[in-house]
Amino acid sequence: MVRQVSTYLVANIVTAILGFASVMIFTRLLGPHDYGVYILGFSLASMLSAFLFNWIKSSVVPFTAGHEETDLRLTAGLALLCMTPLIPVLYFAIAALAPGYAESLLPAILLAFGIGLFEFYLETYRARQKTRLYLVSTIVRAVFALILSLLLVNVFGLGGTGLVTSVALSYGLTSLLFAATIWRGPLKPFEPKLLCALLVFGLPMTVSSTVFVLQTMLDRFVLAGAMGEHAAGLYGASADLVRQIMLFPGVAIGTAVVPIAVHFLARDDHNGLDQHLVESTEMLLAILAPAAAGLAIVAGKLAFVVLGEEFRIEATSLIPILALAWLFRSVTYQILHVSFQVKRKPGLMLAQGVVTLALNAAALFILVPRFGLAGAAWALVLSEALGMIIGYVLTRWSYRLPLAPPSLLRVGLATLIMALPAFWLDRVMPGYGALDIALPILAGVLAYGLAAYGLDIAGIRTRLKTLAASPKPTPAVR
Repeated sequence: MVRQVSTYLVANIVTAILGFASVMIFTRLLGPHDYGVYILGFSLASMLSAFLFNWIKSSVVPFTAGHEETDLRLTAGLALLCMTPLIPVLYFAIAALAPGYAESLLPAILLAFGIGLFEFYLETYRARQKTRLYLVSTIVRAVFALILSLLLVNVFGLGGTGLVTSVALSYGLTSLLFAATIWRGPLKPFEPKLLCALLVFGLPMTVSSTVFVLQTMLDRFVLAGAMGEHAAGLYGASADLVRQIMLFPGVAIGTAVVPIAVHFLARDDHNGLDQHLVESTEMLLAILAPAAAGLAIVAGKLAFVVLGEEFRIEATSLIPILALAWLFRSVTYQILHVSFQVKRKPGLMLAQGVVTLALNAAALFILVPRFGLAGAAWALVLSEALGMIIGYVLTRWSYRLPLAPPSLLRVGLATLIMALPAFWLDRVMPGYGALDIALPILAGVLAYGLAAYGLDIAGIRTRLKTLAASPKPTPAVR
């Protein structure tokens, strides 16, 4: 588990660093309106990809992890290919219904297809536990995106549309580059019964994922409709920054949780599965809780360093709120959803998603007209927190998730120990110089590291002692 999480974590850290660089660069090269065009285009692509392709993505691990006799590559590949004629249909339908998206509509649709294909690759790597391929392909895709974005935006001056186009190209080129790792034979032939099984399992998951993606993106669309692309750009820059920090560590852990959970359940080892879920939850919170607290403390300094001048004022107030929302969301996506996936209960996942989305829509309707960007952020916090609680209750009808209060208390105490010196230094050093920014962060990291070791969070002290006590290999005698 630790080795796999480490590999996924490296992949996502590198991707986050490159994403960080993208936010830094393009909030300086683009104004809020153009950045809003990119935000809306990427949001549309994410929703289309979830709606069209998630039934394939969500089926790969449950159907193939621990089932080496199952080979769905050709069946899924032909299904992906058969959906390409939908590209012109989607273009003309969306252009007619929402002409405001015409500026970046075609690149957004192509991006949706690129995401669908590449995520199929990643899920296949996960199911086979080929973590190295997952690592390399993820990093290559992120590098392509940054290089192509600089080319299309800075050289050709294509603005937000160029940013969407470059991201779409990055997915397509990476999928082409790694095609041999997926499609190398022998391939089992197309199986209609397997396709039907994928549809039966995956379509409810698709509806669920579309609901969850819409929950993620709804605030952007509401702000764009109520206040224009400029507001969506301002909000989206802060949301992108928080996402780069909070999403990828969570995904790194969640990516390793499900395949191992499926293996435990296949062996009917419920005690092993419970222990695995407790350890995974503690590891997730051990990374994300201090990250959320740290973001809230240094939000102003972080916004000054990372974002362009036009984005900084709003980001200083939005980042702490959005970090809290992402903490709740990560627990839901990476831990609670495991219960529904391993027991193949997509209907329960859908119920949780629909309720969360309804809560968000209601909160946005009430808060955005009164509080603007901050109202959208607080609507997200409320809906994600209540959705997490509802999701935990629903696991009682799937695989009941174990709850370990001592783990939660240890992480909470360590986070508090981290926050105290970081908050004090941030307040006594209000400038934006290198020391003003670095010292609160370093103090927080040091305090948290010592607290985590002392409290043995995620078994770190035990692992280090075991590693230190392991016998060293004896040099060969010549």
